[in-house]
Amino acid sequence: MDISTSTQPFFYLKKTGARSRIFQESGTGPLHQVKWGDFVIRTVLLAILLTFTFLSNAFATVQEKAAFIRHDDLWIKINNKEGRLTKGEYVRYPKWSYDGQWLAYLKAVKQDGNIVYDGELWLCNLHTNKHFKMASKVNRNFQWSGRNNKLAYLINRTLYVVDTKPSKSLVASTLAQGVENFSWLPNGDGLLISAKKSEQLHSDINLSRVMLEVDRQRPILKNLFTIPVGEDEYFVSTSSFKWSSDKGWISFLLIPTASMSADANTLCLLSADGAVFKKVDEMLNYAEWMQWAPAGTNLAYIGGVGREATYNKHLLLVRPTTLKKELITPAKGYADRDLVWKNETVVIVSRSAESKEGRLDERPFPQLLEVNLLTEKQKQITFPPKNKGDFVPMVRKEQLFWIRTDRQKADVLTSHFNKREKHWIKNITVPSSYYEKWNWEEVFDLYTGVMHGDGSHALFNPK
Repeated sequence: MDISTSTQPFFYLKKTGARSRIFQESGTGPLHQVKWGDFVIRTVLLAILLTFTFLSNAFATVQEKAAFIRHDDLWIKINNKEGRLTKGEYVRYPKWSYDGQWLAYLKAVKQDGNIVYDGELWLCNLHTNKHFKMASKVNRNFQWSGRNNKLAYLINRTLYVVDTKPSKSLVASTLAQGVENFSWLPNGDGLLISAKKSEQLHSDINLSRVMLEVDRQRPILKNLFTIPVGEDEYFVSTSSFKWSSDKGWISFLLIPTASMSADANTLCLLSADGAVFKKVDEMLNYAEWMQWAPAGTNLAYIGGVGREATYNKHLLLVRPTTLKKELITPAKGYADRDLVWKNETVVIVSRSAESKEGRLDERPFPQLLEVNLLTEKQKQITFPPKNKGDFVPMVRKEQLFWIRTDRQKADVLTSHFNKREKHWIKNITVPSSYYEKWNWEEVFDLYTGVMHGDGSHALFNPK
């Protein structure tokens, strides 16, 4: 951020013996007489006030901030400025830190035309534009804490954490082994992990909290709940975990063996104290397809079995206390492809005509619709051109973001609600897809945390 400050003082100080006078800049005469101590106090208070006002205005200028992949390299955009962070690399899964001052990403490789996800984990400090290699063979589920700049990641089912505080060296600590999946606890003081009780296929799955105690050398492991796995069940893992807005409930998927998981996984709810466990419905293995309302305990999700994203995929609403499921999608002829909450009563969905037949690259494209859960009214809010579709709606404050693609190229669009849309980022890399479910987190991450300036200290060298 280019900050201009005036070199001209607002007033100057003239000493006259034991007393001082503050004169106007023009020097036309004294305003009033004060003691030297009083002047110092007032000057300090004024400096604090001006600093606070300046910082508030500087932070307020940052409204839009995202990391994205273009031509396989890592870029960021802040407001209307773009900067490239890598050159000639093959980068995927950019993820913002809590304060927006770090980016984590994977350097992947291509083998036989396929992306190998277990690549090198790198961190980029946006103040210095320095990149640090953390590890190799990292699982794509690496996560920043939502409360501080700690990053957790998996390598061969071993869970690690690294702290990026300036006073800390970037050295990872081992937290737990045999971990299938994990998420940070809402308060950031630990993680919730899933692990099979044994190597046996039908062994139970333990859910445990790993507490990062400040005054202890090793983390504390506390069992939360054990999921029983029957002889006729083939659950081997879980998805990551999501908490309701009141932190009273946790949603996640029970994942069977790979061939079965492609078509169906079990949506589950667990009370935060581990006392109540419920199996809710079946859906595909996409954690982004289950989202809690920003207030209350309503969970919206896209349910339905079958690997095709364009068939039998419907938006539903469930309340943990009653387990009553409410179908939101019109009963026939439509498929919901992505979702996000606008507020506690309105959901925005990406919806297309339903299709199971024909080539995948000829399936219908979706548009964005706004669904009011109170009035039950549903209205289309984006109108993409023919042969283009609108995917993965995202909300930050009063602004809507989404990605528009024709399967060959993709752009990021934005609009304030009920206002005209605009293209914000053009030509991002199109990610991998599976039966028309596009993995947009491979190539785009919108920063939704607290803004801390524009982060451009050593960054922007637009190409």
